Amino acid sequence: MRIAWALLLAGAVAFGQSRESSDEDFHLAEIAAHNIPEAITAHLADDASFQMNKKQPEDKLPDPPILLRKDGSFSFDWTPSQHARHLMEDLRQGIHALQSAQQARGLDSIALDGARKIWPKMRDIFCRDNPDVQYYDLDGIKQYCPAKGR
Repeated sequence: MRIAWALLLAGAVAFGQSRESSDEDFHLAEIAAHNIPEAITAHLADDASFQMNKKQPEDKLPDPPILLRKDGSFSFDWTPSQHARHLMEDLRQGIHALQSAQQARGLDSIALDGARKIWPKMRDIFCRDNPDVQYYDLDGIKQYCPAKGR
């Protein structure tokens, strides 16, 4: 199952280079966000020296409210911009954790590659609605979304 997710992500990212669809971007980001914990779990199970550390500064974001439907399904009550911001931080922290492994294994390269490729798309979606707002880049450096018109 892990390999199927990884191959789906790798193929979709390669195929979708020129697309504009934020729905597809969110789908790819969710796959990347799923692959990272899978790879981290493999390290935790097989590598006694692996320690999962948070990248500082940690951009703590409130969890969105959950909407429950009659059929038992649920979704999060957030805008695309809020969703993108949440994924930006999840991907940033996951990338940092996987990069701290002494030796790459299994899903690592696919998870890292997918997360690094989709993170800028999430940043662009977030920044589109939030000019001049602060975020942390993949290196943990404080950045600001460009002002409208730039």
